Amino acid sequence: MPNSEHSKDSPFQVWSWLFKLLFKLVPTLLSTLFLVNILSSLLPFARSYTFSRLIDSVSSFSLHPYPLYTAFFYLVFIRLFTSLNSRVKTMLYQVMSTKLRHELNKLYLKTVSSLDFQHFDSRQSANLITKVSEEYRWRINEVLFGVLRIFNQFISLLAIIIILLPHYPLAVFILFVSQIPSYFINRKWQKIDWQYFNNHVEKNRIGWDSAWQLTSKKYMSELKISQATSFLFNHFRKVFDPFIDGQIRIKQQKNFAQLPLILVYNLSIATAVLFLVKDTSLGIISVGMFTFYYNSIRQTRKHLSGILGDIVSISEQLPYIQDFKNIFQLEKIIKSGSKKVNSRVAPKIEFKNVNFKYPNSHNYIFKNLNLTINSQEEVAIVGTNGAGKSTLIKLICRFYDPQQGQILINGVDIKKLNLNNWRRQLSVLFQEFNTYGNLSLKDNIIISQSKQVFNKNKVISALKKSEAYSFTKKYSQFLDTVMSHRYGGQEPSWGQWQKIAIARIFYANSSLLILDEPTASIDAVSEHKIFDHIYQQTRGKTLVIVSHRFSTVRNAQRIIVLDKGRVLEEGSHKRLLAKNGFYAKSFRLQARGYK
Repeated sequence: MPNSEHSKDSPFQVWSWLFKLLFKLVPTLLSTLFLVNILSSLLPFARSYTFSRLIDSVSSFSLHPYPLYTAFFYLVFIRLFTSLNSRVKTMLYQVMSTKLRHELNKLYLKTVSSLDFQHFDSRQSANLITKVSEEYRWRINEVLFGVLRIFNQFISLLAIIIILLPHYPLAVFILFVSQIPSYFINRKWQKIDWQYFNNHVEKNRIGWDSAWQLTSKKYMSELKISQATSFLFNHFRKVFDPFIDGQIRIKQQKNFAQLPLILVYNLSIATAVLFLVKDTSLGIISVGMFTFYYNSIRQTRKHLSGILGDIVSISEQLPYIQDFKNIFQLEKIIKSGSKKVNSRVAPKIEFKNVNFKYPNSHNYIFKNLNLTINSQEEVAIVGTNGAGKSTLIKLICRFYDPQQGQILINGVDIKKLNLNNWRRQLSVLFQEFNTYGNLSLKDNIIISQSKQVFNKNKVISALKKSEAYSFTKKYSQFLDTVMSHRYGGQEPSWGQWQKIAIARIFYANSSLLILDEPTASIDAVSEHKIFDHIYQQTRGKTLVIVSHRFSTVRNAQRIIVLDKGRVLEEGSHKRLLAKNGFYAKSFRLQARGYK
């Protein structure tokens, strides 16, 4: 089962993990940025000091003209170098933002796509994935740039301390102490903001689903006809209007709480400047050095406030980074074994005393289920809705493991099989099959066999067997046609999509074929031809067909009737009709509907 509680690490562990990850993803770029930030931290002080010497040189120009021009040329050179460094820094930040976002996106997609099926069924894991998917692209960039700003400001602050501390230690102390209240106030409101967001994640997920439905083509036709868009839009508003109002209130309250800090800041600056005014009036420091120390004092508050503000800011991101880290720490629920299946032998599947219920459910789908599908057998599974037909497929695919009992493949416990090797033996057409509108017709067919050498004749043969060739051959680019109008290609009907999905099954040519309602959207004539091809294609293979249409299963060697998670009847079509049980009654009832 997925973790009910995700791990919570110390801040040091989270930051340590993040920066190891960043240095792994963009090592050269990140190191270069740190070096450039050191330069950009120190150059303003060099410029300010040179400018102060220039002021002093102007006041004594008639006596010593040479230092004036020397200071002037130094100032010009430093400004030019600063501008160049600034341009390089800007470029590096832009490159880093683009590059890091892309690397994180690849890493996230690779990680999430490799999670177990159950993670997407789990409430906790689904919430985690939703939170991370909405945040990670920009938050990690924000954290990195915040850390770089802290690093920049720390170097600047270190330089200021070296400059001011020997001469004005009390001023430095006052400036530092004045920023402490700001840190604690911001920390308090950061926790409030995070708690508010976290408490609304699950409700917001429902709202985002409404937003997706309002903008998805899949939902658009029914929404337009039923005029239900306003209902979904109001549903979205009911979730997010109060949530956004709450966020605004928190931000307003936070800013009101920070108002007294303005007085504290201005008093600390005034006190520090008073020391400079006194020393200048006494002739202890020159006018030029007054400007240098004054700029340093101003920068002290700026950098100290910036460091504390950025610490609070990136601390606000800590829970989000923890969520991102937790994605990578989600444990495998389905553990792979080591044994491999002989792909040349059609598998025999046995359910022995299997008890199964879905995680977090109290209701068992199967209790003490015993069922055998022999090697090279053509088996049809029928039953009412909720009988356990689709669950049976999920267990064969090993999306879940039973709580009790065994599922044997050629006499070997399915848990002992290498998971990837076992799934390579399967070709499954799910009831909710995938449509890849962003891919070409060819890629829609070969997607599960993309690592093999492309065989055009094999693709065409698969299209013919699925009755898809007659309409796909008319496509202007045939196999290279993209399967959506959105990308300038063709838009198959749903029935045509199902034929393309069946062609994918024929192309894979696996030793075990599982078809869940394979012709639900296909006309009767095409259905008959497709099943002729299916039965021909599966000679020497194991075939499992799940359907509620008896016309599609009557030719199976054996029909298994499931009811409430148990085998109610089994046998050939003729035998089950003769038995005059559930199957016979259902068949005759459905047959009357076709008369």
